[in-house]
Amino acid sequence: MKKWASFIMFLMLVMTGCTDSDPAQKDTAATQQTANLQEQTKTPDQTTSDTSTQMQAREPLPPVKRELTAFELALANQVVGTYAGENYDEEKVKKELDKLPATLTSEQYLEELLKLLGEDYRPFVLTFANFDSSVDVHLQRPTEEITLPETQKTHFALLIDASGSMKGKVGKKTKMEAAREAIDQFASVLPKNATISLRVYGHKGSGSDQDKALSCASTETFYSETGYQKESFQQALGKVQPAGWTPIAKALQAVQEDIPAGTNETFVYVVSDGIETCGGNPVEAAKALNQSSIKTVVNIIGFDVDNEGQRMLKQVADAGAGTYITVQDEEALKKHLRGEYDKLKQAWYAWKENAKEDALSQKEAKKKLAEDTKEKVKALVEEEKQRLLDAREYLKKRFNGKGGIMDTDSAIIDRKQEIWRYAVDTGNGLWRDSVDNGNQEWREVIEEGQQGVRDANAKKP
Repeated sequence: MKKWASFIMFLMLVMTGCTDSDPAQKDTAATQQTANLQEQTKTPDQTTSDTSTQMQAREPLPPVKRELTAFELALANQVVGTYAGENYDEEKVKKELDKLPATLTSEQYLEELLKLLGEDYRPFVLTFANFDSSVDVHLQRPTEEITLPETQKTHFALLIDASGSMKGKVGKKTKMEAAREAIDQFASVLPKNATISLRVYGHKGSGSDQDKALSCASTETFYSETGYQKESFQQALGKVQPAGWTPIAKALQAVQEDIPAGTNETFVYVVSDGIETCGGNPVEAAKALNQSSIKTVVNIIGFDVDNEGQRMLKQVADAGAGTYITVQDEEALKKHLRGEYDKLKQAWYAWKENAKEDALSQKEAKKKLAEDTKEKVKALVEEEKQRLLDAREYLKKRFNGKGGIMDTDSAIIDRKQEIWRYAVDTGNGLWRDSVDNGNQEWREVIEEGQQGVRDANAKKP
């Protein structure tokens, strides 16, 4: 270990030269140090080693995320041997070894051997120093506002029956009050980038025969915006008052006026408590909408409708390729319309599963990087050790087992063990950190996803 400590001191001297602010001075200092060493040890009949084995200062280290230890600095700044790695050539190494005198100390021999065979550990030191074991999922979280893809232009046409019969009560509220509240809650969960129109029919005149013409001709758009704008939508709803007859067909025919240009698809929701009473043909009107150039689906919600009315309204929904649902009270109407919130719940389910996969993927990638770096250093130092021992054995035979070369074995072994231990300890530590952080993030995204589902359920209209 004392010999290895001496080697570390030697590397520290090299490191100090490499971190000097003047590159020219660093090169000069390193060259002078080698020259001094050779001057002290050579004899008159000795020739100096080829300049290819002279020690040259390395490029300065790039910035790293954490401070390097003294050992890492020495290892990262160690000069790479002329015949290290793929440059290894046994015959050329022997020719260089033949130039070495028999009078060097064991520390000097090790220095010379490393000039020839010392491997490059800098990339691995930098990998360890810049290693980020954190695991962070950055997938976009679902929000309460459901958003459609930019290429999907969807329109929701909401039609409210304002005939006089909507004054009738279901529970403690009139059908109109219940319908307004349910439609408001439904509109509030529609995709924020979809267009929404609110059309009223039968809202003029009265239910008397003398007002029939006026009432049957009445259909009007009270709201037409992109997304749900709470204040303006509720103001529009507030203007809807039950009054006259039920011109469903006319309202359906007018829907095309509400569909913005460029729309890909339209969903129509008609809330009515009765059948057509103005002589129109809502079945044909729904069929025409469905067969228009813009894909349109007509859904009918029968609110407190008798059996005959249900059969007729179902025909309208069938013609519009939509669904018919009958509800008898306020809560049933809300329950049907609140289904859009399930999209948010499903979005959180999907996010949770994707986030779990992302956290696991990040963890596995970091584990692999830590493990691979550790194994590469282990393999590299093992190869370096064997080549150093082979060179030492060659010199041992050349010097007939005498001199300082005999004492280099332990220093070579110590060097190998120190680098090996550094790789194992650092790599295993980063591997464990990655596992712990990945598992923690995995648990957190599960909890966040489950909480998102709970919140979506709690916020359902």
